[in-house]
Amino acid sequence: MKDPTMQQQMAEMQSAMQNKGLQDRMAALKDDPELAPMFEDIQKNGMQAMMKYWNNPKVLAKIGERMGDIPTSAPAEGAAAAAAAPAAAAQAPAPEINDLRDAAKYGDLEAVEDFIAVGKDVNESDQDGRTALHYAVAYNHADIAAELISSGASLEAQDSKQNSVLHYACGYGRSNLVRLLLEKGAQSASENTSGQTPLELVT
Repeated sequence: MKDPTMQQQMAEMQSAMQNKGLQDRMAALKDDPELAPMFEDIQKNGMQAMMKYWNNPKVLAKIGERMGDIPTSAPAEGAAAAAAAPAAAAQAPAPEINDLRDAAKYGDLEAVEDFIAVGKDVNESDQDGRTALHYAVAYNHADIAAELISSGASLEAQDSKQNSVLHYACGYGRSNLVRLLLEKGAQSASENTSGQTPLELVT
């Protein structure tokens, strides 16, 4: 006999996946460094991973905040529906690698080396102030982070919320990258706009 709770959850997911507007809005979140590991996990591990996030209220609340008009106190059903679309978004083909940040984000070390070889600025940032090193750390690509650092990437570059690369490493629990950054001289006392130092974000 099938679990009725599971059947209800599956029905909710299917309903949400049919909402084109919601899918489009969720797809736009794929580039958010804080949510990227979730999308990668779902893309790699499918339904099992999706159910894990589906039943995690903290993840649902974070998605709701990013969506802008879904309050963190929304009922579980509404939050669950909002979380369903990552599965659909995860099926979309990966964007082309157009710059150094893309290469760092998708873990393409060869492309990173090629961009550096032709003189691309390793400290160029996107509209939110994130550099290639921010992306390498957020997506846990230690080899790329090391390559960028050896090529002159700034350890103190900050995003629009004054999060340094070390903030990202601590916030995402990248202990190997925290060690690397500290060994290379990253400052642990810098504060973001919330007044938090990197070490206060350790998970």
